[in-house]
Order: sequence, then C-alpha cells, then structure tokens
Amino acid sequence: MYVCSLRTNKWSYDHRQEGAALGQKMSYIRQTAGDRGALKDIQIFGMGSWLRQVHDAVLKLFRDFQLREQRVRLLGDLAEVALTFLRNGAAYGYLLALALGEGLSVSEFLLYFTAVGNFTTWVTGILKGFGELHQFSLELSSVRGYIEAPEPFRMEGGKAIEPDTSLPYTLELRDVSFRYPGAEKDTLSHIDLTVRPGEKLAIVGLNGAGKTTLMKLCCGLLDPTGGQVLLNGEDIRDFNRRDYYRLFSTVFQDFSVFDTTFADNVTQAPESPDTAGMEDAVKRAGLWEKYQSLPQGGATHIGQGIYEDGLLLSGGELQRLMLARALYKNGPIIILDEPTAALDPVAEMEVYENFDKIVGDKTAVYISHRLSSCRFCDDIAVFDHGHIVQQGSHDALVEAPGKYQELWHAQAQYYAKQEKEPGVE
Repeated sequence: MYVCSLRTNKWSYDHRQEGAALGQKMSYIRQTAGDRGALKDIQIFGMGSWLRQVHDAVLKLFRDFQLREQRVRLLGDLAEVALTFLRNGAAYGYLLALALGEGLSVSEFLLYFTAVGNFTTWVTGILKGFGELHQFSLELSSVRGYIEAPEPFRMEGGKAIEPDTSLPYTLELRDVSFRYPGAEKDTLSHIDLTVRPGEKLAIVGLNGAGKTTLMKLCCGLLDPTGGQVLLNGEDIRDFNRRDYYRLFSTVFQDFSVFDTTFADNVTQAPESPDTAGMEDAVKRAGLWEKYQSLPQGGATHIGQGIYEDGLLLSGGELQRLMLARALYKNGPIIILDEPTAALDPVAEMEVYENFDKIVGDKTAVYISHRLSSCRFCDDIAVFDHGHIVQQGSHDALVEAPGKYQELWHAQAQYYAKQEKEPGVE
C-alpha cells in the first residue's frame, strides 16, 4: 500500500509542471477573453471563434491530463484494495484453518481475529501517514525550490544609498554587454557610455537596437552579462539594490496603470496625505485640466477591472499620468522611454518646450524614435544593432554622414511629403 502511494505521489510530482502550464494557458485565455482592452480587437477582427477554438483545444489537453492523473490514482487505489484484500484474506483464512483443523476455540478465534484486525488497522494508519508525509514533502520541495532560488540582485547587505537630489550622480556603462537567456547573440555589445550629473542624454535608434535594454541596465532591473554599470565610479552590484532603485524616476514604454484611485496611481502610496505634492506633479506633467474635471478629484477610480465606476483614460492621458508618477517620486535620475509616443503633436510640443522645467537640473536619459525631440538634449547616442555608432549633439550629428543623418532625412522627407500631398490632414 505504501509503495502504491509512493508511485502515485511521484507521478503527480513528476508531471506537476505539465499541469501547471496547461492551467496557466487556460487562465490566460479566459483573462484575455474578458479583457476590456482586448475586446475591440476581438470584435473587429472576429477573433471570438478563434479564441473559443484555442480555449477548447487547451481545455481538451487539460482534461486529458486530469484523466491520466485520475487513472494513475485509480490504479493505485485498486492495487491498494487488492493488496489489503489479500493480506486480510490470508490472515483470516489462516484463523479459519486453525479453528476447523486444529480445534481453535471460539474465544481464541475472536481474540486472534480482533488482534489481527486492530494490528492491520494500526499498520495501515502508519503507512498512510508515511504516504501523506511523502506527498507533503514533494509539494514542499516545490515551494522550497522557489523560496530558496538564488537572488540575482543584492537586495540586502549591500552598500546603502540615500537618494539626494542635491548630490551629483554620474552613471557610467563600461564595456557593457548583455544577452538574454537563450539568445544566440548579444542585445548590447561592448557599450561605453557616461551620463554626467545634470546632463540630458537622448538615446535613439531603430526598433530592436537595444535602447530599452540599456534603460533596464541603467535602472538595475538587469545586470550586464559583461562589463560594469557604475554609479559614481562604483559597481551598482555592490549597492543595496532596493536603495539603488530609489534613485530613479522612470516612465517605461510598457507602463502599468493600477485599478485604484488617480492619486494612488501618482503617489504609489494608498491614501497618501501629500495632496500638494501629487497635484504639483500633475501640473508639471500637463494633466491639470483633466485632474480638475475628475468627478471626485484624486479619489476618482481609474480602470474598470475592480471598480465599475472607474474612469478610462486615453492613451495620451495615461502617459501623462505615468510622467506625473515619475515626477512625484522625485528621484535624482530620470529615465523616459518614449514618454510622448501616445501624445498628440500639440501636447508633445508642450512637453518638449517645458522639458527643462519638468526635469530641472536632474540627470535625464530620454529614449525616443522621433529625432526632433532630441534637440533639447545635451548629448545624443545613436544605437544600431546593439552598438553605439554615433554620439554628439543634434546639430553635429545632422551635419555628419551616418545613421543619425539617415534617420533625420527619412523622417523629414516623410513630413515634407505629407505637407505636399493634397487632402492630407
């Protein structure tokens, strides 16, 4: 019986990842089908039937897996019943043989019969307990594997940093390379780049050039596979990583808006009493008029995933909300990854014209595809296939033959063509 239990538990443990993967796929499909943001694509492109087909296919695989698991458990239970029957049958058959052939008295028969029954029940209970302990140990080993997984960053025990906007911070990438796990080549290769205190640096390049990866390396969300990222000359891997994160105010390209209040999305602190600081960040981000129109001010719910009365903001408004979040944090280093991609031309121009006012004298790294937005930056680094191919000011790079000039003329010709074509708005 104990052996049957061990084999059943081992089968479940060996196939746990298969079951978890199928469950995760089922959850993803159901979540996508009920996502308000995906609804427009599902309706316009007629993806409803396709989603149902995918759901039914994964559901069939999931049911087949559960059927296999239940079959293994059933076979284990049947084997356990058969072994129990054989054990008890042999014991009771022996007692009957003694009673019929050896003249065992009724009182002795009852005594031995009760003793055998109690003993087998006791042994069965012990073996069942061992089986449950074995099952719990297998389940616990999965939890321990997660808990005891090595932490790639030094979250504790590193050198402490206290963010101070009045202190100068120099960020340097020294011969930095990075390759994602499983990739065949480096996303970034031998990058040497320095961002000095108060400098406004623009990072430009085509899609896939490695710009966002560079941003994550600077923020400490990734560690380089080669070279060093230095803060004031010290490797950031020596710092307490949580303290290091506090240095940065960021607007990610794939930002996250939470289904909570407008104010909480800015302050990232539930029911923060710092209303004045929150409103100042909203003003600087150019979202003040929208904020004033909110039915409950900062207490207005954003998103409808939890609250039915939640407000749905436009793409540009969400991007300004993220900018307000970054400004409220007030980190000494600001990194903006395509912060105006969802803004209309007028709003984008306002951000450019007020960039110095928004950023102040802080160190800023600005990632963009629109080269016209780089004019206000002190320095521009041009990335191509994971390398820095040019670096300098906007005026110098426009005049020099190279990738920047090529991209600049391509964008300029596009806008010039639009102006010449009749009927183009």
